[in-house]
Amino acid sequence: MKKLTKIVATIGPASDSPEMIENLIQAGVNIFRFNFKHNTVEWHNDRIIRVNEVAARLGRSVGTLIDLQGPEIRINMPVESIEVSEGELLVFGPESHMKQEKGFSISHPEIIQHLADGQQILADDGAFSFEFVKKEDKTYLRSLSHGVLKHRKSLNIPGADFPFPVLVERDFDGLKLAAKNEVDFVALSFVRSVEDLLVTRREMKKHGVNGKMVAKIETQKALENLDGIIAETDAIMVARGDLGVELPIEQVPYYQKVIIEKSVRKGIPVITATQMLQSMIDNPFPTRAEVSDIANATYDLTDAVMLSGETATGTYPLKTVELMSKTAQYNEHKFMRDHRLLYHYEMTDQTAMLTDAAYNLFLQLAQLQDHIKGFVVFSQTGKTVRMLSRYRPNTPIYAVTPSKEVSDSLTINFGVVPVVYDKPEHAQIVPEDIATALHHLVQEEYLKAGEKVIVLHGDVWGVQGGASTLQIATVA
Repeated sequence: MKKLTKIVATIGPASDSPEMIENLIQAGVNIFRFNFKHNTVEWHNDRIIRVNEVAARLGRSVGTLIDLQGPEIRINMPVESIEVSEGELLVFGPESHMKQEKGFSISHPEIIQHLADGQQILADDGAFSFEFVKKEDKTYLRSLSHGVLKHRKSLNIPGADFPFPVLVERDFDGLKLAAKNEVDFVALSFVRSVEDLLVTRREMKKHGVNGKMVAKIETQKALENLDGIIAETDAIMVARGDLGVELPIEQVPYYQKVIIEKSVRKGIPVITATQMLQSMIDNPFPTRAEVSDIANATYDLTDAVMLSGETATGTYPLKTVELMSKTAQYNEHKFMRDHRLLYHYEMTDQTAMLTDAAYNLFLQLAQLQDHIKGFVVFSQTGKTVRMLSRYRPNTPIYAVTPSKEVSDSLTINFGVVPVVYDKPEHAQIVPEDIATALHHLVQEEYLKAGEKVIVLHGDVWGVQGGASTLQIATVA
């Protein structure tokens, strides 16, 4: 059995050597994430080049993803930390820098004027809770927690709808780097509306970025505008960290399922992220709950699962990926079903109808014990491949494409094995082309002689959306 669920691994000091990158790819990593909240632009540039060099040497399609910082709010204080007591009143705003009063400011102090009395404010991923208080011309936070609050920790204002910038200065450095290194995916943090995506897409185009846009769902506003966001973006990330601060934490599992279901229905790839194997940052073995979390994400039909600190700074990055890969592989094959009964996929065009017919043929042959070892899809843009992937067949989809850009963009899609294949000089797709492609898949040890596959292709090389032919082929 081959793993069908994709793995996104965040690169960091624990995983950035060429040897570790190769080991992680061999263990099941499909995409490397570069978290722009940390490290210098030069650091990221060097590591992106390194990942691409290792992938090229291995002859593998491996995606790269830059995760932009976005308008996150961080605590600014003149000292490294302060001890906070429950019920204590802290100065909140620039005054804390100008006087000897206890308190702190934030990285976007202009939003303080938009806060209302009693507004809940959370810090350090929800570890601290405060209530906003305005007295005459001063603003305060009444602490509802006790502990040591540190400089530069995160701050969340649940339900906030203030005039934040969509992109901050560092994000533009990220876009320039994405264009320079032909990065495959750009993730946008703290998405609130469709307009945020339109702004980002314009900036991506302006900077020459051809990668796919990933909208991170981590705010209440994003949930309110979810349908529109899914319609506009290229991919979705269920960013459970900040989402679990914005929402009551018990609601996160429900919204994870809602986001994934809506994404799958529209054929938009979706990543499930945050704390999937958090304990393995320090321990060689996960908790049972973490393993169940990965399994449940596969049952939810996520395209990909993501590791953050586990691979970036953790003690056991390789063990973590191996465990995630084994868990996904075992469980994705245990819970397969005809998902059309759940999702009622829209038949909007010829490609949709052809992929539906291909999946139906696959199910019928399975009932007859005529085992199909995969789909082979000739694709110029990846559209047919993505449409077929949304059915979540429990067999690989070999995406044969002449474009490395398309090949790398398919590293996010469930079950897809991208294969870069030089198209012949002639325009028509002829039987010899199919036989040659199948022989190539045998040479790469994806298929064996005598196995059967379902082949989808158009009549002419290079025609977008031209898939028109469906056939069963036996590998020679």
